[in-house]
Amino acid sequence: MTESAVKGRVNYVQSVLLIDDNPSCNFIMREFIKLADAGILVHEAESVDEALEILGQAEIFPEVVYVDLNMPVKNGFDFIEEFETMFAKSHPETKLYMLSSSLRSEDKDAAMMYASVVDFVNKNEIDSFLQATLLRLHA
Repeated sequence: MTESAVKGRVNYVQSVLLIDDNPSCNFIMREFIKLADAGILVHEAESVDEALEILGQAEIFPEVVYVDLNMPVKNGFDFIEEFETMFAKSHPETKLYMLSSSLRSEDKDAAMMYASVVDFVNKNEIDSFLQATLLRLHA
């Protein structure tokens, strides 16, 4: 696509990663993302370890990661800690959004202490926040 063809088009990210142990949540998020732009590459993981493996092998590193807070074995905070250790320096442009069905202020405060986390979002508000988080503001 030429630069002039891209000018009139909304500039979305190229790649996202969804991390949620509930496949239905990943499905809903993927469908909302595809409605925004069917060209966005969507990776899905149902565990922290699967997500880290995807990131380690990614040809196009996700610009946005949506991670569920409450998952078995390792939770969203475990993912963020491992992400910051393994990938944050080499991919500082990647933005993390922690998702939860409840918005306990303690969880939000803890999430916002991480440099990679942009926001802590209620899953029930997917439709209102998703499109804005997919936009490339720096492009």
